[in-house]
Amino acid sequence: MKLLLTASLICALLHGAETLRCHVCNNSDCSNTTSVVCPATHTMCKTITSLKVSNSNPLTVSKNCSLPLSCITPPNTATEWSVNRGFTRESHNQICCMSDNCNFQTLATPSVLLNGKECPACASAQDSLAGTCNSTLPCMGVENSCFNGTTTFNSTEVRQLGCLSRNLCSLQAVLGPLFDENLSITCGAPWSIRVSSMLLTFALSALKFLL
Repeated sequence: MKLLLTASLICALLHGAETLRCHVCNNSDCSNTTSVVCPATHTMCKTITSLKVSNSNPLTVSKNCSLPLSCITPPNTATEWSVNRGFTRESHNQICCMSDNCNFQTLATPSVLLNGKECPACASAQDSLAGTCNSTLPCMGVENSCFNGTTTFNSTEVRQLGCLSRNLCSLQAVLGPLFDENLSITCGAPWSIRVSSMLLTFALSALKFLL
């Protein structure tokens, strides 16, 4: 009798641990989804809209069951993050949640609007490899910090410069896969604000009026 009760309890616990259901995409643009039962270890649902300028299919939408460690954002909070090296850029809009089929929504495409900030950058992958980086990169969307660092690729140290969203600065484990190499990076490098000629003319005119 005790053995039967123990077996029943174990089955109930295992069943309860696998009851989370999430939407999973059935096609490339995720316009059609299926609700599936997640594995016991996948305790969150995730939806993410990604934009990659170096990819043949730059815009993708993904919905799936997720491990907690794969959700770098707080639960139920849509968060946008971006890394921009100029010759490559990828940005993501992501939300994770913990109730059945909560990842039904499709998030907006990450912003590509220039935000006025500029960062030092490498003009090309070849310049990055050679370490001859003397270009300036206009930042986009949520990219509010510059970064400066190195990666190691095939035993060669590669210079990395550009713009990124500050919410990634404490997440080296996330940045590593974005660069596809071993990464050592510093956030918060100096950045400048590009002022348009129209705005500058207006400011000078206002100053003359005040004087």
